Amino acid sequence: MQKYIFSVLLSLILILTACSNPEDKYEASKQSFNEDVSVQLVEILNQLSQYESETTELTAEALTDESLEAFKNEESNLFEKLNQRQEAVDNLTEIADELTGINEDLESINVEEDSEIDEAELNQTKDAVSALTNEVQGFQEAYNSLLDEERSYYDALIQDDADYTTMTEGMSSINSTYEDVKSQYESVNTQISAVNGNNESNNSAEQAEDSEEEVEPLYQVNPDTSEITPIEEATDASVALITIDDAPDQHAVEMAHTLKELDAPAIFFVNGMYLESEEGKAALKEIYDLGFAIGNHTYNHPNLGEMSPENTELEIVDTNDLVEAVIGERPKFFRAPFGVNNDTSIEVAKDEGMTVMNWTYGYDWEPEYQEPSALAEIMTNTEVLNDGANLLMHDRQWTKEALPDIVTGLRDKGYTLVDPKTIQVEGGVDQ
Repeated sequence: MQKYIFSVLLSLILILTACSNPEDKYEASKQSFNEDVSVQLVEILNQLSQYESETTELTAEALTDESLEAFKNEESNLFEKLNQRQEAVDNLTEIADELTGINEDLESINVEEDSEIDEAELNQTKDAVSALTNEVQGFQEAYNSLLDEERSYYDALIQDDADYTTMTEGMSSINSTYEDVKSQYESVNTQISAVNGNNESNNSAEQAEDSEEEVEPLYQVNPDTSEITPIEEATDASVALITIDDAPDQHAVEMAHTLKELDAPAIFFVNGMYLESEEGKAALKEIYDLGFAIGNHTYNHPNLGEMSPENTELEIVDTNDLVEAVIGERPKFFRAPFGVNNDTSIEVAKDEGMTVMNWTYGYDWEPEYQEPSALAEIMTNTEVLNDGANLLMHDRQWTKEALPDIVTGLRDKGYTLVDPKTIQVEGGVDQ
């Protein structure tokens, strides 16, 4: 299981010690939440969601075994997943402590010492952080109850008097408890958004100024090859574009953090189906807030060559609507699943103001490259790696692990990773 490193409190103390005025202290508190606590909290929620899905599959499989061996053996995958979930939930105590520390620092700020701080804004931030602390503690309590009930269920199943009623009633009780947990999931995510929203509103003038800055397009998408080519001859042609499809499924947030640490820009092409849950929406928001471009990869990942014009339009527009509801803007890039467009997809993308692109190469879906070192090797040494390479990758475990070597390998070969903001938002694939 991914290990979570909770050093936020120490770093916050060091930051605040260096602060010379209340405004610096206020900004440091907001930064600590945005860059550390919020990120860790969302990662834990996403991890729990993934573990729950795996637990469901393992439980269904275990119940088909008449010996019920998985429920008896504490070394089984089922118990391992239970323990991983418990560890993740226990880490929420650290998160709650960090939130409490941030709120205490906010409480200690005297607005009379700094006229730059708006008292109403400060109070709103304190209230939002305090509410999130309570939501996290409530979620942790509810989830611990769920885990206790699952342990009791495992134990009841292996008793001599266990029967079909034991199985069905126990599962029904667990499902009922999970409804409470699901409600807590939504409450925590809502409150995370509330804190982030308050921080964003405090910086609305700065953001508005940034949004008005237009980046002069330097590159365009070749309609025949999907290569990224310079608009002007003088512009560097030795570039490559990183793209991640099928986001945000399971690993996209971690991939975004890896790319951020490497200062490697990329486009994350998202499927609307992953944005139906609060966890998916939070993942998309986190990727976007890290500075990455968001592309449209349809809602359900269908082959558009087999779809009617009406359904094609729904696949694209509904996804754009969902993305806009989460990040406040519509995608600027479109990629059809399997690279299969039709007349409608090209026309809808054009109407939506999106550049259409496929890719020049990708390998991570092929069995022989579903291992980090093999994938990094082929992605950086394939004979089809040329200027303007449009690299196709996916939200997959092995791809996530290969990313550092892929980025390093491309740069070692002299390629600059192109910023999607510099790609012309028009043209691209037209058939």
